[in-house]
Amino acid sequence: MTKTLRLLLLIVLLPFSGRAQMVPKRDNRAVDSLRQVLAQHPNDTIGAKAMVTLMYNFQYNDTVIAGQYARQALALATRLHDTLRLARVHYNIGTMNAMVGKARIAIAHHLASARYFRAVGHGLWEGHNYRNIGARYTDMGQYETAMRYQVKALRLREAAKDAGGIADSYGCIGQVYLQQRNAPAAQAAYEEALRRWQELKVMPFVLDALDHLSIIHRDAGRYPQALAYLKQGLKQAREVDDSTYTGNFLVTLGVMRQKQQQWAASLSPLLRAERLFATETYSNSVQQADLKSIIGESYAHLGQLDKGETYLRQALALAQKENFREEEIDALQGLAGLAAQRRDFAAAYGYQRELAGIKDSVRSEAAVRSVAEMQTRYESERKDDRNRIQALRLDEQGLLVRHRNLQLLAAGAVLVMVLGASWSFFKRRALRQQLELKQQQQRLERQRVAAVLEAEENERRHIGSDLHDGIGQLLTAAKLNLHALGRHLGPQLNGHQVLLDNAVDIVDESFREVRGISHNLMPNALLKRGLAAAVREFIDKLPSGEGLRVEVQAFGLDNMRLDPTVESVLFRVVQELVQNIIKHAQASQIGLQLVRHADELTVMVEDNGIGFDPAALGPEAGIGLRNVATRLAYLGGRADFDSVPGRGTTVTLAVPLRALA
Repeated sequence: MTKTLRLLLLIVLLPFSGRAQMVPKRDNRAVDSLRQVLAQHPNDTIGAKAMVTLMYNFQYNDTVIAGQYARQALALATRLHDTLRLARVHYNIGTMNAMVGKARIAIAHHLASARYFRAVGHGLWEGHNYRNIGARYTDMGQYETAMRYQVKALRLREAAKDAGGIADSYGCIGQVYLQQRNAPAAQAAYEEALRRWQELKVMPFVLDALDHLSIIHRDAGRYPQALAYLKQGLKQAREVDDSTYTGNFLVTLGVMRQKQQQWAASLSPLLRAERLFATETYSNSVQQADLKSIIGESYAHLGQLDKGETYLRQALALAQKENFREEEIDALQGLAGLAAQRRDFAAAYGYQRELAGIKDSVRSEAAVRSVAEMQTRYESERKDDRNRIQALRLDEQGLLVRHRNLQLLAAGAVLVMVLGASWSFFKRRALRQQLELKQQQQRLERQRVAAVLEAEENERRHIGSDLHDGIGQLLTAAKLNLHALGRHLGPQLNGHQVLLDNAVDIVDESFREVRGISHNLMPNALLKRGLAAAVREFIDKLPSGEGLRVEVQAFGLDNMRLDPTVESVLFRVVQELVQNIIKHAQASQIGLQLVRHADELTVMVEDNGIGFDPAALGPEAGIGLRNVATRLAYLGGRADFDSVPGRGTTVTLAVPLRALA
């Protein structure tokens, strides 16, 4: 494989890599050249290409500037109907949202990008989008959905004969299997990924596959196979001077020696890894805390209790400072065991109580039994010889009683099985009745919401019609009468022509006001041209003198009508959200996107205002948000509110296409 092909492979796979991810540096000279091109071609395809490239240059270094170029590129590509540029813009926006943890927004943009790439016949990049969607679902713990997208990505990459993409897909599939604790399937996937990366000679991904395979074999107790992968990984990591994976392999080797009870042999690789973590910039606090706990455990088993305690206390302090719960649990468990070795059962019991008090931690049965054991041993040390002798006598009596109890337990077990079967039958029956009742309540609630919404829309139409046909006609008649009065009086007005003209102007203004109210109650654009046109017309009528900039973009809705009820409900929701922004958000920019995907309609409303904490809203302050959620639930959709004080608000509305029949 040529050097040029390897470089191209790394660039293409850059947004897809996990632990082996390489962040590109911004090329300032290229940025200056691209900005010159953009200045010369601000409104054509060449300018759109420059914007997309500028966005990519900044997205890993300055997300604010990258976001500005993304919005400009999206608007220009939409105006030019440049499908390829729309595909690339949505891809990069999805990547940027994934980098800041906004998984659902990232998924929405990658779905849009995949649709556009499919439209222009780029199956490979459609597959790249599915790969990223699968990764986001893996992050969210939705493993079945993640696997479906990863398999789709693999098939498209295979069809395109993209060797690097195929290898990457096998690695991603292995990661999903690992999260599902399916070690044999994960091993097969990573072995295939390793074989392909070795053929391509892309070393960072070779090391990543070797690292995963060594851990899989180590945890399964296959130590010779794990050691073979570790030796291979260490050799190749040193050859390419990759300190990151050198440290990872050393930690894996040290933990394997611990599992083999080779505590002295475990210290050498662990201490070497500690030195690497202390000097290299890649190290993070989680690695530091975890490694210190592991080293402390080795020292404790070797009887070097002071050194063990030092490392465990460092791990505990770091975990508590950074709020790493799992590492804090490991450190406390190590300290408790070390105190027990010193026969300081009071301290051991104290550590176990602290461990049990950690909120949101997983308390295993072993930890609970350890607490009880430490407490019993501490209390027993304070008893005198007479109490210990009495305990032994009680144990002897217990042995005699145990035999009789076994017989009683056998009879009791039969009774419990009968009672359990009966209870299970009645429980299932009760649950079935509760489910039927809940479904009936949901049907009634849906009917009630439908009736309320239908009555609300009918009332709007009725009031709008009355205003237009009733009061509007009366005002028209009044204007005609005033004109007739002016012609009739003529010269007899005696200089009062100004008063008559003022009266006519007031009638005209009243007629326009009534007409505006009528159209707001039921916009003609919504009735005649659909949701996207109605939203644009509503935005165009907003006051323009307050420094507020609103940008509306619609994809897949051109010449496309939805169900009238759906259009009406979504239009009212958009009105509610925009009016809330104007009233409360103190924003200078609002972004509105309406995107029709293959399986759902997505509406995104973003602002750069002051934001808010949804959990801190009182009952009255949250009425508007509850109304939005209720309306979306009626359509079978959902509303997600993403807001933090000081960072603006993003509202994502999703309605499944089955609701658009």
